[in-house]
Amino acid sequence: MSGGVEPETPPGSSSGGSTPVGGKPPRHHLTSIRHCASSARIAAATAEFDLGAGTLSLISPTDIRPGFLPVFRSGSCADIGTKSYMEDEHVCVDNLIEHLGVRTPVIPAPGAFYGVFDGHGGTDAACFVRKNLLRFIIEDGHFPSSIEKAIRSAFVRADHAIADSHSLDRNSGTTALTALIFGR
Repeated sequence: MSGGVEPETPPGSSSGGSTPVGGKPPRHHLTSIRHCASSARIAAATAEFDLGAGTLSLISPTDIRPGFLPVFRSGSCADIGTKSYMEDEHVCVDNLIEHLGVRTPVIPAPGAFYGVFDGHGGTDAACFVRKNLLRFIIEDGHFPSSIEKAIRSAFVRADHAIADSHSLDRNSGTTALTALIFGR
Protein backbone atom coordinates (compact mmCIF):
# COMPACT_ATOMS: atom_id res chain seq x y z
CA MET A 1 0.00 0.00 0.00
CA SER A 2 2.00 2.95 -1.22
CA GLY A 3 1.42 6.29 0.42
CA GLY A 4 -1.03 4.85 2.96
CA VAL A 5 -0.99 3.69 6.52
CA GLU A 6 -0.45 0.00 7.08
CA PRO A 7 -3.39 -1.69 8.81
CA GLU A 8 -2.88 -2.55 12.46
CA THR A 9 -2.60 -6.17 13.52
CA PRO A 10 -5.78 -7.16 15.38
CA PRO A 11 -5.31 -7.89 19.10
CA GLY A 12 -4.55 -11.53 19.82
CA SER A 13 -3.15 -12.29 16.37
CA SER A 14 0.45 -12.82 15.43
CA SER A 15 2.17 -10.38 13.14
CA GLY A 16 3.99 -12.96 11.06
CA GLY A 17 3.38 -16.03 9.03
CA SER A 18 -0.06 -16.09 7.43
CA THR A 19 -0.45 -12.43 6.48
CA PRO A 20 1.69 -11.34 3.52
CA VAL A 21 3.35 -7.94 3.27
CA GLY A 22 0.77 -5.23 2.80
CA GLY A 23 -1.64 -6.55 5.45
CA LYS A 24 -3.90 -8.53 3.11
CA PRO A 25 -4.89 -12.12 3.93
CA PRO A 26 -3.95 -14.89 1.52
CA ARG A 27 -6.50 -15.33 -1.27
CA HIS A 28 -6.91 -19.09 -0.76
CA HIS A 29 -8.97 -18.42 2.39
CA LEU A 30 -11.57 -16.47 0.40
CA THR A 31 -14.57 -18.22 -1.04
CA SER A 32 -15.98 -17.23 -4.38
CA ILE A 33 -19.18 -17.92 -6.23
CA ARG A 34 -19.05 -18.11 -9.98
CA HIS A 35 -21.92 -18.05 -12.42
CA CYS A 36 -21.24 -19.90 -15.63
CA ALA A 37 -23.35 -19.86 -18.72
CA SER A 38 -22.69 -21.22 -22.15
CA SER A 39 -23.23 -19.00 -25.17
CA ALA A 40 -26.05 -21.36 -26.22
CA ARG A 41 -27.91 -20.72 -22.92
CA ILE A 42 -27.37 -16.98 -23.28
CA ALA A 43 -28.62 -17.06 -26.88
CA ALA A 44 -31.67 -19.11 -25.81
CA ALA A 45 -32.45 -16.61 -23.05
CA THR A 46 -32.06 -13.73 -25.48
CA ALA A 47 -34.48 -15.29 -27.94
CA GLU A 48 -36.96 -16.49 -25.30
CA PHE A 49 -37.22 -13.17 -23.45
CA ASP A 50 -36.72 -10.85 -26.45
CA LEU A 51 -33.73 -9.14 -24.87
CA GLY A 52 -32.33 -6.20 -26.79
CA ALA A 53 -28.74 -5.45 -27.67
CA GLY A 54 -26.52 -4.63 -24.72
CA THR A 55 -28.46 -6.83 -22.29
CA LEU A 56 -27.00 -10.04 -20.90
CA SER A 57 -29.21 -12.51 -19.10
CA LEU A 58 -27.95 -15.60 -17.35
CA ILE A 59 -30.37 -18.43 -16.67
CA SER A 60 -30.26 -19.53 -13.04
CA PRO A 61 -29.62 -23.23 -12.48
CA THR A 62 -32.81 -25.14 -11.68
CA ASP A 63 -31.25 -27.06 -8.79
CA ILE A 64 -31.14 -23.97 -6.54
CA ARG A 65 -33.31 -24.22 -3.43
CA PRO A 66 -36.65 -22.68 -4.50
CA GLY A 67 -37.27 -21.01 -1.11
CA PHE A 68 -33.91 -19.23 -1.04
CA LEU A 69 -34.01 -15.44 -1.11
CA PRO A 70 -30.75 -13.51 -0.97
CA VAL A 71 -29.87 -10.81 1.53
CA PHE A 72 -28.19 -7.90 -0.21
CA ARG A 73 -25.26 -6.21 1.50
CA SER A 74 -23.05 -3.44 0.23
CA GLY A 75 -20.33 -1.03 1.15
CA SER A 76 -19.06 2.14 -0.37
CA CYS A 77 -16.03 4.35 -0.52
CA ALA A 78 -15.63 7.80 -2.04
CA ASP A 79 -12.37 9.51 -2.94
CA ILE A 80 -12.19 13.19 -3.83
CA GLY A 81 -9.08 12.76 -5.97
CA THR A 82 -7.33 15.95 -7.04
CA LYS A 83 -10.42 18.19 -7.03
CA SER A 84 -10.96 20.89 -4.41
CA TYR A 85 -14.40 19.51 -3.46
CA MET A 86 -16.38 16.32 -3.98
CA GLU A 87 -18.80 16.42 -6.91
CA ASP A 88 -19.76 12.74 -6.87
CA GLU A 89 -22.65 10.99 -5.14
CA HIS A 90 -23.64 7.38 -4.56
CA VAL A 91 -26.55 5.43 -3.12
CA CYS A 92 -26.66 1.95 -1.58
CA VAL A 93 -30.12 0.61 -0.74
CA ASP A 94 -29.73 -3.00 0.39
CA ASN A 95 -33.40 -3.43 1.39
CA LEU A 96 -35.71 -1.68 -1.05
CA ILE A 97 -38.94 -2.53 0.81
CA GLU A 98 -37.60 -1.16 4.10
CA HIS A 99 -36.16 1.94 2.40
CA LEU A 100 -39.43 2.79 0.65
CA GLY A 101 -41.52 1.91 3.70
CA VAL A 102 -44.02 -0.16 1.70
CA ARG A 103 -44.72 -3.84 1.29
CA THR A 104 -46.94 -4.30 -1.72
CA PRO A 105 -47.09 -6.84 -4.52
CA VAL A 106 -46.07 -3.99 -6.84
CA ILE A 107 -42.48 -4.09 -5.58
CA PRO A 108 -40.91 -7.56 -5.84
CA ALA A 109 -38.95 -8.72 -2.78
CA PRO A 110 -36.17 -8.84 -2.02
CA GLY A 111 -34.94 -5.77 -3.82
CA ALA A 112 -31.93 -3.49 -3.84
CA PHE A 113 -30.86 -0.32 -5.63
CA TYR A 114 -27.32 0.95 -6.13
CA GLY A 115 -26.02 3.95 -8.00
CA VAL A 116 -22.87 5.94 -8.65
CA PHE A 117 -23.29 9.50 -9.93
CA ASP A 118 -20.15 11.17 -11.26
CA GLY A 119 -20.78 14.89 -10.95
CA HIS A 120 -19.33 17.42 -13.39
CA GLY A 121 -19.27 21.19 -12.97
CA GLY A 122 -20.73 21.06 -9.48
CA THR A 123 -22.75 18.80 -7.21
CA ASP A 124 -26.33 19.80 -8.06
CA ALA A 125 -27.10 17.30 -10.84
CA ALA A 126 -25.45 14.31 -9.12
CA CYS A 127 -27.21 15.10 -5.84
CA PHE A 128 -30.58 15.58 -7.56
CA VAL A 129 -30.34 12.27 -9.43
CA ARG A 130 -29.22 10.40 -6.28
CA LYS A 131 -32.20 11.76 -4.34
CA ASN A 132 -34.86 11.30 -7.05
CA LEU A 133 -34.01 8.55 -9.56
CA LEU A 134 -35.32 5.61 -7.52
CA ARG A 135 -38.59 7.45 -6.83
CA PHE A 136 -38.93 8.25 -10.55
CA ILE A 137 -38.49 4.54 -11.37
CA ILE A 138 -41.05 3.35 -8.81
CA GLU A 139 -43.60 6.04 -9.79
CA ASP A 140 -43.32 5.31 -13.52
CA GLY A 141 -46.39 3.76 -15.18
CA HIS A 142 -44.28 0.96 -16.68
CA PHE A 143 -43.09 -0.23 -13.24
CA PRO A 144 -42.99 -3.15 -12.41
CA SER A 145 -44.37 -4.78 -15.58
CA SER A 146 -41.60 -3.34 -17.79
CA ILE A 147 -38.69 -2.41 -15.56
CA GLU A 148 -36.38 -1.54 -18.46
CA LYS A 149 -38.90 1.02 -19.79
CA ALA A 150 -39.45 2.39 -16.28
CA ILE A 151 -35.71 2.91 -15.79
CA ARG A 152 -35.29 4.53 -19.19
CA SER A 153 -38.27 6.81 -18.54
CA ALA A 154 -36.95 7.72 -15.08
CA PHE A 155 -33.61 8.82 -16.53
CA VAL A 156 -35.39 10.97 -19.12
CA ARG A 157 -37.62 12.45 -16.40
CA ALA A 158 -34.55 13.26 -14.26
CA ASP A 159 -32.84 14.86 -17.24
CA HIS A 160 -35.88 17.06 -17.96
CA ALA A 161 -36.30 17.97 -14.28
CA ILE A 162 -32.68 19.14 -14.08
CA ALA A 163 -33.04 21.16 -17.29
CA ASP A 164 -36.31 22.77 -16.11
CA SER A 165 -35.15 23.52 -12.56
CA HIS A 166 -34.46 27.10 -11.58
CA SER A 167 -32.76 26.14 -8.31
CA LEU A 168 -30.10 23.78 -9.73
CA ASP A 169 -26.83 24.99 -11.22
CA ARG A 170 -27.27 24.78 -15.01
CA ASN A 171 -23.53 24.12 -15.44
CA SER A 172 -23.78 20.98 -13.30
CA GLY A 173 -24.08 17.55 -14.88
CA THR A 174 -23.64 13.91 -13.99
CA THR A 175 -23.08 10.49 -15.43
CA ALA A 176 -24.90 7.62 -13.76
CA LEU A 177 -24.37 3.91 -13.28
CA THR A 178 -27.23 2.14 -11.50
CA ALA A 179 -28.35 -1.38 -10.60
CA LEU A 180 -31.88 -2.33 -9.63
CA ILE A 181 -32.07 -5.89 -8.31
CA PHE A 182 -35.17 -7.97 -7.57
CA GLY A 183 -35.46 -11.53 -6.30
CA ARG A 184 -32.78 -14.07 -7.03
